[in-house]
Amino acid sequence: MKKNFATVFLIFIPSLLIAQSILPPIQDWHGKSESLLVKYNNPWITPTEKLDFITTPNYDETMSWLKKLDDASPLISMISIGKSPEGRDIFMVIASTEKTVSASALKKSTKPLLLVQAGIHSGEIDGKDAGMMLLRDIAFGNKKQLIDNVNFLFIPLLNVDGHERSSSFNRPNQRGPENMGWRTNAQNLNLNRDFTKLDSKEIRSVIKVINDYDPLLFMDIHVTDGADYQYDITFGGLGGQGYSKSNSNWLATTYKNFADKELITNGHIPGQLLFAVNDRDFSQGNYSFWGEPRFSDSYGDLRHTASILVENHSLKPFKQRVLGTYVLLESTLKVLVKEGNSLKKSTVSDRSIRDSKLPMKWKIPQVKPDSLSLLAIESKLVKSTVTNTEYVQWLGKPLTMKIANYKKTEPVDFVNRPKGYYVPASYYEVIERLQLHGIQMEKLKESKEVTVEMYRIQDAKFQNDSGKPFPFEGRMQVSGTPIPEIRKQVFPKGSIYISTDQPLGDLAIILLEPKSPDSFLSWGFFNQTFQRTEYIEAYVMEPTMTKMLSESPELQKEFDQKKAADAVFANDPNAIYSWFYSKTKYYDERYLLYPVGRLN
Repeated sequence: MKKNFATVFLIFIPSLLIAQSILPPIQDWHGKSESLLVKYNNPWITPTEKLDFITTPNYDETMSWLKKLDDASPLISMISIGKSPEGRDIFMVIASTEKTVSASALKKSTKPLLLVQAGIHSGEIDGKDAGMMLLRDIAFGNKKQLIDNVNFLFIPLLNVDGHERSSSFNRPNQRGPENMGWRTNAQNLNLNRDFTKLDSKEIRSVIKVINDYDPLLFMDIHVTDGADYQYDITFGGLGGQGYSKSNSNWLATTYKNFADKELITNGHIPGQLLFAVNDRDFSQGNYSFWGEPRFSDSYGDLRHTASILVENHSLKPFKQRVLGTYVLLESTLKVLVKEGNSLKKSTVSDRSIRDSKLPMKWKIPQVKPDSLSLLAIESKLVKSTVTNTEYVQWLGKPLTMKIANYKKTEPVDFVNRPKGYYVPASYYEVIERLQLHGIQMEKLKESKEVTVEMYRIQDAKFQNDSGKPFPFEGRMQVSGTPIPEIRKQVFPKGSIYISTDQPLGDLAIILLEPKSPDSFLSWGFFNQTFQRTEYIEAYVMEPTMTKMLSESPELQKEFDQKKAADAVFANDPNAIYSWFYSKTKYYDERYLLYPVGRLN
């Protein structure tokens, strides 16, 4: 046995050294959490432990190991929650002492329910391996008590197709494992940009789990990119930000204090999420931001489900990161035993609030930033001989820095809360996705004329997140200025009405308001709005314009003023034709009209 292990170890070492020899110096680490490792002859040793954290098991090996655990333990159940684009099952493991572990039974249970998702970016796979170890210890170790009073849902590998696009060269800034999966799925979609638009089968599967089981706490486990620092386990979703203030405060105090203590006791260094302002080092400070609900934790917050984003530090050894993740998972189960009822109260409070105005975005307040005592790693700027510019070089020496901590916490671009929205039956794809989110709606059995507020979208720009006219996540995003107008509008049979007086009312607002960066309009589901379908010929327009001007001195004055103010317009016959055409009854009155109606 030992001889075989050594042989395998030597096979993987060369490529590991090649792929990671250019990374910054590593800090030596030993922690109490190393006691979580089982001996090599343990029948339930995980494949990753068996190979001393050099590699992580592939999809078939992972699911085979979990299936054996399921077969051997009454505490463990394994179900498929959906299929990937390439046809692989996306499995979820249920750890529970309940007699019945159906979705309806666990949703009704008085026990807190934890949902943990790993491998959404399949190269960032720490959560899968940590979860396998923890499930093993719950089933056959001494940790059954962790689920005596908590139910645990674990998705070990969400991006199953990307996981099989494995290579030692997939993530050059990450220290192990030797075989890392690909960031995006088989359709080249980043799954952690899909929680609102729901283009992927994988995220649709997760949303169905959230709807069916209604977890009290949702955790998404990642590994960072970026700068070097001392922290090995960082996590966010904290600090009174977002749309669920009560849950956010619970996470920032009750949860963080408990988890930090457990991690420190076990030899780890927990910290907040870190993003260098200059995208290089921390000389200009740290940037804490609240992302759009396309991201998992922000989406959970918008649903008023307490949500945690975990970002393990990519430059720490794989073993250290996995063990730290194990401790974080275990501490999360423990804190739900002690404080699950207080989180339930916070959740009920957040879900009952119906704010009269809702922000579409967040910005950094124009005030002096907070300061942060950063457990940093020393660095220096080095002149590149290739680009002739400076780049940061990390030196591997710990130091403490006091830096500015900018927080993107000020809500902006408020929208008044309407009573509800009407969505025309013709936009069935949008209606389907609203249903997938679990939003309650009423389907019109007959056509209905309603006085509603609707938006005319002006100055539309088609661009991606960086402001360039290129696709983003498989879609061409659009932004514009929504100009409200009151109209009597007929919504045909099959259209839907969505009341905002429901737990997911805030989510409905974010998805249907054009100002929202994550609205269906922004993601390109209403691009037909910007298409003209009827035109008028010059030989018809010329006598029409002459007649219009002769009959209206006011129009003549308006035309003269526009020509004087806009030289481009004055010298563009087509622009002039279009301007006059827009003032006739022939013009399409629905051009640029966003077809969703607001009932105020």
